[in-house]
Formats: sequence, C-alpha cells, structure tokens
Amino acid sequence: MKQNIKAVCFDLDDTLCAYWDASRKALWQALDEAELGVDPQRAFDAWKSVFQTFSKEVKTDRWYERYLVSGEPTRTEHLRRTLRLLDREDERLAKSIAARYAELRNEYLELFPEAKQTLQQLKGRYCMCLITNGPADIQRQEVETLGIKGFFDHILIEGEMKLGKPDAAIFEAARTGCGYEAHEMLFVGNAFEQDVQGAKNAGWHALWLNRVDTQNPGTYPQPDAEITHLFEVCDWLGIERPPGPEPPLPPKHAADNWRR
Repeated sequence: MKQNIKAVCFDLDDTLCAYWDASRKALWQALDEAELGVDPQRAFDAWKSVFQTFSKEVKTDRWYERYLVSGEPTRTEHLRRTLRLLDREDERLAKSIAARYAELRNEYLELFPEAKQTLQQLKGRYCMCLITNGPADIQRQEVETLGIKGFFDHILIEGEMKLGKPDAAIFEAARTGCGYEAHEMLFVGNAFEQDVQGAKNAGWHALWLNRVDTQNPGTYPQPDAEITHLFEVCDWLGIERPPGPEPPLPPKHAADNWRR
C-alpha cells in the first residue's frame, strides 16, 4: 500500500508551521501595546468570545467573498467587536491593533523544527502539494515568509481556489494536478475534519498529525495513522528519516482555533 504512494500533500498552519503560537504571541503583544487600560487576560478573553460567534459569520455571504481575498476586513471587524466588549469602541484603534497583530504574527511565524528536513527528504521522491485554507493574501505571505514555495509542485489556497478543505473538489484539483489516482495520494494535516476526513472522503490516504494530544473524536472515516511529528511521515512511507534527533513536541495548548 505505502509503496503505491506517489504524491504527498500537506496542510500548512499548525502542520508545517506553528501558526497558533505565532498568533497567540502576536495578539497578546498587539493588545498590550495598545494600552487599553484593562487586564491583558480580559482583552484576550474578549477576543476569544467574539470568535465564538464571528467565526460562523465569516462563512456567510456578507463576509466570505472579502475574506477569500484578504484577511484584513474580518481581522479588523474582529477587533471592532472586541473593543466593543471592552467598552472602547474606536475605529482607528481597531484598525491599528489589527494591523499590528498581522505584522507581529508574520514576524513570529516559524516552521516546526523538523518541517524543512522532512520536506527535503520527500522532495524529488513524490509529487508535492500544499493545500491550505485561509485568505489568499495571508497564505501567500506565509509561504513567502517561511521560504517553502520551492518544495511544492502545486500550492492550492482556499482564497485563490474559492473553496477549501474538507470540500472534495480541492483534493480532486490537487490529484488532477499531480496526475495520479486517489489511492496514490497521501495527505498530512492536523485538523481532523478538514484534513483527515476531507482527504479520506476524497479516496486518499491520510495521516493525522496530533502534536498536542487532541482526543480522537471517533467519527469516520478515521486516519490511516496518527503521528506526533513530521519525521513519522517518512516512517509510514517506509523511507529513511532525515538525520538528527527526534523533534521535540510543542507545549500542549487548549485547542483554541481562533485565527486570521
């Protein structure tokens, strides 16, 4: 089975790079620099509270078309609502914090320690794809910041494709680009529903990258295997790992998936 794999595709955020950590650090700093006159934890909690409702709105007709092109409109609206909860409605301040947050997040964004070595090990052996959800501008900037464009034969971004995971159509676009059959495709990602189940429902193989010991929801389809770091992709494929020690696991955070 593994010998038949001809293409390996990856998710980006929190699979190849530590997006959550960069986002959290950037948001705390941006809120702190704004000198809102409230406890930083309160401001952070207000942000997360807004996310609980606004994240659903982002996918509606009111916001989605703009979100696909740029993360700025929804990022700024998120800050407007956060400030409203803190009794600090201020349009200029919302835009300022949103811009600073985006700047800092890009500055702090880093690949996981084993990501580049893993990509180097796979490049040339397999057709390589990156399939990532998010606005076109943010995702392209991340690829540029991380310096990983050259590893991939195909890069499919939700904002550019106008559809994202777990939609089977985006997996089909990657498969067609590589020119292989579904059973010859492998996807590696951290999001159980979007990455693992999206790929499996498209007829692919899928590895669930579970760095932070998230509980398996038990729903089907299930991944072909669960891994904790990217060197294990090589193990599953039956090829040699890159040289060096096993990568350390990141700190175990709560699965707060507030983003953009």
